[in-house]
Amino acid sequence: MTRSTFNDDLVEIAADELRAGRLARRDFLKVLGAAGLLPAVGAGLGTLPFGSSPAAAKAAELVLCNFGGDAVAGMGEAWGKPFTADTGIPVRVDGGSPLAGKIKAMVESGSVSWDVCDGDGFLCNQLGKQGLLEEVDYGVVDKSLVRDGWAWPHGIANYTYSFVLAYRKDMFPDKPPTYADFFDTAKYPGKRTMWKYQMGAMEACLLGDGVKRDALYPADLDRAIAKARSLGDDVIYWESGASSQQMFLDGEVVMGNIWNTRASILERDTKGAVTWTWNDGVFCPSSFVIPKGNPAGSEAAQKFMASMLDPARQIKLLQLLGNGPSNPAASAMLPPELRRIDPGYADNVAVQAIRSEEWYEMNYDAAVERWIDGISG
Repeated sequence: MTRSTFNDDLVEIAADELRAGRLARRDFLKVLGAAGLLPAVGAGLGTLPFGSSPAAAKAAELVLCNFGGDAVAGMGEAWGKPFTADTGIPVRVDGGSPLAGKIKAMVESGSVSWDVCDGDGFLCNQLGKQGLLEEVDYGVVDKSLVRDGWAWPHGIANYTYSFVLAYRKDMFPDKPPTYADFFDTAKYPGKRTMWKYQMGAMEACLLGDGVKRDALYPADLDRAIAKARSLGDDVIYWESGASSQQMFLDGEVVMGNIWNTRASILERDTKGAVTWTWNDGVFCPSSFVIPKGNPAGSEAAQKFMASMLDPARQIKLLQLLGNGPSNPAASAMLPPELRRIDPGYADNVAVQAIRSEEWYEMNYDAAVERWIDGISG
């Protein structure tokens, strides 16, 4: 099943900002590196905190697999050389989309070509328990730098994002809508939008049906599907972050359950005519994993993952693209204008649900299939 993931969307946002002149190419590459979409380990970090010098580092190629985009083309000059200077390790980026099935096929065939892969948090346990991933060396990677529960045996959170309720401000001038309002098309007419591929949308439906944030999991998928179907022709399902944004710009929808990155861009570009609320958002971690038998070896991959937890790099990512730090120390350092857009800032997290990585680990593949069948039937 081909679909736009949050990681795909990050690349697309960066490219849009670059084309609009709001983002310099240097920052474009830097911010994608901070997200794990480029191997930008050495850039802007000074001396790496690993107790080794470039002369002592193992000279092996490191391959980062991400979800592609313009960042890959600029990797060699912008990131490969600085990383090699700091660690002695040449770097190559493969934009081959490291979906779970691809990682599994590589490892089981004994032909692994990726060293570090991007993916959602639940991927760590999902693949780790199948014996497909290297364990994280927490003697190298500092697990205390991420939120509790987001350092797994086979992966660690690198940045955060949320599914949030975006809406037209003129419809709700005094206070933001709730998901009960989202499903009340008689009182608030107009079309709504949700992601076609279940995540975020399922939770929105359950919240709209009266389920409390702390009772979303284990999720009642049938109840969520029934609630989605109750919208009838008043729902349009988005398949990419760009399409969720464009629906608002075209006046096609009045409310939507969308990624926080797209919501903050909408608020900026519409000068507040479209905004969002963190209330009842779904807060999610992205992660890094290391396929078992990765060609560069575990040591290089562990160093790569450790470097991504640097607070300054995570803050830069938030500033330019809206992806939240996985390191709470970075969130605590934010000025007021950045607190507003950080999904992980303490006040924002307090009113959100935190996605259950355990539930998604066990249910994701089947849930997506059931959801699509249910909303299409």
